[in-house]
Amino acid sequence: MIIRSIRLKNFQSFGPEPTSISLEKLTYILGPNGAGKTAVLIALSRLFSPLPSQRKIRAGDFHTPISEGFYRTSDSQPTLWIEVDIEFPEADDNNIHPSIPPNFSHMRIDTEDDVPRIRVRLTAELAADGEIDEKLEYVLSANENNEPETTATMSRYDRGHIEVHYLPARRDPSEHISYTASSFIGRTLRAADWSAERESLNQLMSDVTNVLVANDAVSSIGEQLTAEWSGLHHGAFFSNPSIAFGQGELEGTLRQLTLTFSPSHEQSPLPFERLSDGHKSLLYISMVLAWQSLSRRILTGEKTCLDADRLRPPVHTLIALEEPENSLAPQYLGRIVRQISEACKYDDMQALFATHAPTLLRRVAPEAIRFLRLDVKRQTSVHRIVLPADDEAAEKYVRQAVQAYPELYFSRLVILGEGDSEQVVLPRILEAAGIAEDDASVSVVPLGGRHVNHFWRLLTELKIPYITLLDLDSARHGGGWGRVRNALRQINSLSETPLYKDSDINALPDWDTNQPFPQLYDSDSSKSSPLQALERHNVFFSGPVDLDLMMLEAYPEAYNVTPVSHTDKMVIAVLGKNHSNIQHLDSSLLKLFDDYHKKFKLRSKPATHLSALCSMSNEQILKKLPGVLVRLIDSVRSELLELPE
Repeated sequence: MIIRSIRLKNFQSFGPEPTSISLEKLTYILGPNGAGKTAVLIALSRLFSPLPSQRKIRAGDFHTPISEGFYRTSDSQPTLWIEVDIEFPEADDNNIHPSIPPNFSHMRIDTEDDVPRIRVRLTAELAADGEIDEKLEYVLSANENNEPETTATMSRYDRGHIEVHYLPARRDPSEHISYTASSFIGRTLRAADWSAERESLNQLMSDVTNVLVANDAVSSIGEQLTAEWSGLHHGAFFSNPSIAFGQGELEGTLRQLTLTFSPSHEQSPLPFERLSDGHKSLLYISMVLAWQSLSRRILTGEKTCLDADRLRPPVHTLIALEEPENSLAPQYLGRIVRQISEACKYDDMQALFATHAPTLLRRVAPEAIRFLRLDVKRQTSVHRIVLPADDEAAEKYVRQAVQAYPELYFSRLVILGEGDSEQVVLPRILEAAGIAEDDASVSVVPLGGRHVNHFWRLLTELKIPYITLLDLDSARHGGGWGRVRNALRQINSLSETPLYKDSDINALPDWDTNQPFPQLYDSDSSKSSPLQALERHNVFFSGPVDLDLMMLEAYPEAYNVTPVSHTDKMVIAVLGKNHSNIQHLDSSLLKLFDDYHKKFKLRSKPATHLSALCSMSNEQILKKLPGVLVRLIDSVRSELLELPE
């Protein structure tokens, strides 16, 4: 059994157009502050929380369009609905499953080979006097617009077969460490058979009372109370008051339930109320997992010490965990994910994480991520990670990259660079320009020189703005005009209507044509150059070869450069065996090849850049900053000004 999707309309930040979110066994909800992550978790708890306080729809749950402001101006009564599709893939294996009988009468199959499913909708309407009418229904059939035609009321009993445990950022386990009918431990104790222990407990409680009453202080109070009572009350009944400790009932003892931890720093066990916020969070999660494990064993008949009819364990449980990083140290996050992942291997368990923690996502499959953003109307939109479908190597590379750099999910702006050099140089330049990388939520993510189009498509789907800095690689095999032509074609592939004519792209020189390498300004043409056209789309090129050589040329003193006449061997070492047209490279640039080879081929690129950049002040960096990086910084500023926090 799995909750396959949830749809929301007019719920909190979700607007009047129904928004669907597909769910996996373990799903991660990401997005900036206020994007609707918590709303998704609360919506599930409104449907199936075992706690009445979390199920109740509130006036604040109704979406208010930004045009109406805080006070509604329309005359119609606001209506919201939350809907889930629940599938039963286990129905195919001919085994007995506890999830099938409670839901069988409301299952439907759309096609011959389809999986049985049920559809449940919670609808709420806010009246003018503030009263809220709710109804929870099975959707048995729908019209061509997928709106319900035939429905049936979902009973309180049926609703209890599914439990959503919403664990907010601050978790208090006390509501489940009690003898109440809605707590984990209370429900378990109420379903136990106490017939063998009841008489013994009554006798023990009587012995406790006798021992305490034998104390002189207690007996003195009792005697004085009896004397005073007899002077005021003369009836035949209630004539003899006596001090007792407890009522001698089992239920009275069970209500004293608590949870302690030992050993502690003190001599006595530590009550759970004195745990830190982080440890209380761990306790809450442990209790949910223990409750589901116990429920599973009862439903399968493995545990017979509890009355299943009185306990009414859920046949499916979903944990909705909100920002566990708020109260837990990083080492605990991995343990939580591992333990919940293990629990989700069973058919009766799934989980949702809403998180801001990049460390939590390093081992998460991109397919399990749902990305939420607010559109211009301040309504939540949902996006999925798009991986290349027709290129196995590209799919593997992009998957590994997004897992290695999960910071991009939380960025307001991403700068895509070629590799290690960009990861060192660009943050330092941003700092010099007064743009703090962390404060501005700008992430520099390396491409490794490959699959740039797939990263563009990924970030476009997630609605995350991006700027790209590529190496022009003039004189290298496939570089120069070849890099420009490829970038133009990739930009075309992202647009439904090509932005550049194929004829114009094909008319560009081949990479090895004996012509000058691409320049930002073409002196022979009144039209803008291809490099200018690309920069209008935030695609910049380090040139004429790459960022490393450009930095040597711009800051020779900081990099300790000693110009030396180039040799054929050195040209091959820097440009490769299949280089072409080095006559179009400036002679002063060729004299840097010896230092380039020593500093970037034989040594570490990041170490070389760090040493040079640390030796310069912000003013020194900005004074000689290459033109393409000046324009890139200007583009970063412009993009950040247009983005919401």
